[in-house]
Amino acid sequence: MNENLIPNIICELLETNKKVVIVGLGYFEIMHQSASYDAETKILYSPVNFLYFKNFDIQSDNVLEKNIAEKLNISENEASEKIALWTDEICMQLAENKHVDFGKTGEFFIDDEGKMSFRLPDKTNILKDSYGLKEIDLHK
Repeated sequence: MNENLIPNIICELLETNKKVVIVGLGYFEIMHQSASYDAETKILYSPVNFLYFKNFDIQSDNVLEKNIAEKLNISENEASEKIALWTDEICMQLAENKHVDFGKTGEFFIDDEGKMSFRLPDKTNILKDSYGLKEIDLHK
């Protein structure tokens, strides 16, 4: 199996779902922040969506499993097994290396408290409607 298959499918799913559950790891969730204005600095910020990872043991909603099964033309049980192998691999790599790349989306890592966390490159805005919009300085 392509090592980027599951991360790629998760990224695709996040375009249409606000949450993607990964049994054995936790879940990714899209959090929205409305446009805001900082009266002190007089800067207007565009709305943004951030990707957060929560390391909670949560019951699967089967969205990821169904999608993998469909893409690979396999059963949902086989898809669940592939996800379990993938999550086991991530956990083993984290134990050895302290971080695991998740494509260009970010990386899993072990934080100072010894817990699995996820880090994006900066606070990447994944809201397509405002992608590329810069803050507006109203001093001018």
